[in-house]
Amino acid sequence: MQKLTLVRYEIESDCVITEFACDFTVATAGDGLWGCEAGRQVKVTGICVVHNVYDDSVHTQVNVTHDSGWEIYTDSGFETAISDAVGFSVSFTEQGMQEDEFASMEC
Repeated sequence: MQKLTLVRYEIESDCVITEFACDFTVATAGDGLWGCEAGRQVKVTGICVVHNVYDDSVHTQVNVTHDSGWEIYTDSGFETAISDAVGFSVSFTEQGMQEDEFASMEC
């Protein structure tokens, strides 16, 4: 069960920021490009969703804090769990934006 607790909701002129404290664990699928094994337990501690408005379009950035290394990058189990948590489909952004204990994602 995914537990998200709203900690901040802010509306600015060109964006909406929704930040959650989290307390759930994701089991990785093991199908990512960087050797993250199947079944690794990754604790998700926070999710920040930023909807940015550019002209007539909206770009959504999803920043996830967790307790694992960056090699979870492209793991479908992690992507699916975060998508389920936020209620819309997300995928990882480029590799250079990933860090240990931080996943950069977008929809």
